[in-house]
Amino acid sequence: MLDHLKKLVVAQTARNGQRRTVHLTDDTLRDGQQCLWATRMRTEHMLPIAERMDRAGFLSMQAIALVQFDASVLFLNQDPFERIRLLSQRVRNTPLRAAVRGNLMRGFFPVADDITELFIERQIANGIREIGLFDALLCSDNLAPSIAAAHRLGADVTYLLGYNIAPGYDDALYASKAREAVERFGVRTIALADAAGVLTIERVRTLVPAIKNAIGDRARLEFNTHCLTGLGPLLAIEAAVHGADSILTAVDPLANGNSLPASQMIARNLREIGFDVAVDDRLLDEVGDYFGALAEREGQPVGVPAEYEPSHYITQYAGGAMSNLESQLKLAGMTDRLPAVLEEIGRVRVELGSPIMVTPYPAIVSAQAVMNVLNGERYKVVPDEVKKYVCGYFGELPLPVDANVKDRIIANGSKDVALVPPVIEPVLPGLRQRYNGIGDDELLLRYMYGDEKINGLGPTATDDSFSLRHPVVDLVAGLARRERKAQVQLSGNGFSLSAN
Repeated sequence: MLDHLKKLVVAQTARNGQRRTVHLTDDTLRDGQQCLWATRMRTEHMLPIAERMDRAGFLSMQAIALVQFDASVLFLNQDPFERIRLLSQRVRNTPLRAAVRGNLMRGFFPVADDITELFIERQIANGIREIGLFDALLCSDNLAPSIAAAHRLGADVTYLLGYNIAPGYDDALYASKAREAVERFGVRTIALADAAGVLTIERVRTLVPAIKNAIGDRARLEFNTHCLTGLGPLLAIEAAVHGADSILTAVDPLANGNSLPASQMIARNLREIGFDVAVDDRLLDEVGDYFGALAEREGQPVGVPAEYEPSHYITQYAGGAMSNLESQLKLAGMTDRLPAVLEEIGRVRVELGSPIMVTPYPAIVSAQAVMNVLNGERYKVVPDEVKKYVCGYFGELPLPVDANVKDRIIANGSKDVALVPPVIEPVLPGLRQRYNGIGDDELLLRYMYGDEKINGLGPTATDDSFSLRHPVVDLVAGLARRERKAQVQLSGNGFSLSAN
């Protein structure tokens, strides 16, 4: 296979008169740990390796998304804005990117434009230089205020097009959406985002050229896939051959499995078939060694190559969502129900009009699937978000909901959810009155998570208190430090240290 691709690249090089450079965008700190660790990587885990990642040669580094905001506050008791600030102090050469899900915030519910714009503003103020924006309904109007805010504040915008296997999601649709993003909004990067890793090699060979032809040289084409079916690395290489300018990867061992293709392997294989890749392999290996030791220390899994799994083409369940689903079922003592839940996810997804399975729809679809499995009667219990979805709260649906299912959802859903979405009024004036005298970072967090959670946040340790050594080794080292300090004695006008 590589020989065939090599011939194609050689022909491209001959036509263009020079070798093409394919860049890598890093997603280890954002999606890699989300897919494998259910987003439980702490800020102090990231800081010791950030400077080496900055020097590794990535085109940009994805640092945070709303899922990381949620995990930081709700599970780790950490301030996500502080994470951005601390990372930006160490990552000075590589642009940090934040992913924003359009006009959706915590709770997966559309919010007023003034909150969305402030959320983008505060991330940029704290060190984000690129904003990745996506709407799972491919509704450009949902993204327009966010794009305008990011551009006004001087950030580059990456416009994500989520891949979907459903009627009407053909090459022409994606080419049209990409062209609209460039011509209407002036974005500089289009990302084809295959969160579930369900693209096929045959589809890559037509879809990537279609998007590239639509945007030409006006924007960069980034390719993002996952390894749930085992095909992620092959898809990434094919995408590069057929026109992708950059590939989203994670540093092994936080690659593979539910995660993204490995940076080290993709770089080697792209060079093998004739591309230039401007990353430092030695630094990538050092970064990988660090994350391997961190995983061992924290009792977290590392990614392993997945076996080919055709069922993912039915559920189209994203890697990060899969990790969180498995974690939640384990906590509920329902691990044995995972196969039944996954099968039901496939059914519910189609009945709800086959939404693209990126945030928030994996959570919405899986919530309904779990209710169906637990209650025995399908759609007897309906989460509020499911009723809001079918009633158009999230925007116009590309495909209709099954009529019979819609009737059951409306009949069994909460009567407090109106059939017609209410007008979303601005909220910042009321928030500023309520939280008079606090900064906008804290104001946003209190709006999103409530006062009690924010009152309980702790500062991130930035000294040498975090270590990858075994806890016993840390204890001995700490005792040794205390002993040395105790040996500091007053001598004359200063201090002297008597070391053993």
